Amino acid sequence: MTKDRVRVLAAPNASVMATRLLDQLPRHPMVTIPMVVKLLETTKPTASKAIGVLEQLGILRETTGRRRDRAFSHGAYLDLLRKGTEISQP
Repeated sequence: MTKDRVRVLAAPNASVMATRLLDQLPRHPMVTIPMVVKLLETTKPTASKAIGVLEQLGILRETTGRRRDRAFSHGAYLDLLRKGTEISQP
């Protein structure tokens, strides 16, 4: 998370909302635009911009492949949570 924070703060298009969204990702590693609107108590365009900043930096990744009702994941954090929980195949 510290490395991600440094990247967000150094980004030329970084915003306060992108930083606030980054702070929410450990509790909500999967987000949608409506979810971010509620989490950050902001508007849809502002939520979309915050997601866009984190997506451009490679922190969030779009996971649905759709143009509407998209979901985004914090892949690195989810990978960290999965580590050591793999089930070995016989």
